[in-house]
Amino acid sequence: MINIQTIYARVRHWLFWYGTYGFCSKSSNDEITLYSDQDQKKFLGYFELTTVTGLINLLKYDMDIIGDDKEYRDEIESFINGDEDIHYHYIYPRDVEDVSRQVPHSAPTNVDGYKPVYIDMWTKISKSWDIDEIMTNVRIIAKDFLGLNIENVELIDIPTYEETKISYEQDYKPFVNEK
Repeated sequence: MINIQTIYARVRHWLFWYGTYGFCSKSSNDEITLYSDQDQKKFLGYFELTTVTGLINLLKYDMDIIGDDKEYRDEIESFINGDEDIHYHYIYPRDVEDVSRQVPHSAPTNVDGYKPVYIDMWTKISKSWDIDEIMTNVRIIAKDFLGLNIENVELIDIPTYEETKISYEQDYKPFVNEK
């Protein structure tokens, strides 16, 4: 296990920041990108984080995302009802173009010897995402996939309160006006 001082994490979705600044409830699903430098030049990995709440909502309300994928549905239900606190779901290359998008870090390979193009961490440790929960889960992912024992996790590209408020109003104002 390699010890490094700091890993830098960028949260992709505005929904996380809407919850952080109190414009809506906390996110239960988010995507993070990890770097070994603050300037985001040394990419380490890209992950999705999903809580049980997010998985339950996916099963209940987003069946168009799941479609007819019974195996995926069964995997979600097995995790929700099982004893594991963390489960990783992998999406492997589906065609020749996907092969070039395999993760650059350690990850299990499929029967064809390919690494995943996408990794989703399902967790029962966190009920929703806040800054502390993101940092906790980044440490777990860094250990599991990057072989890194991280002392600090620093969030980067954090929007200001005002930027977040403007984005929130742009995203939700059309829905408010429809009522």
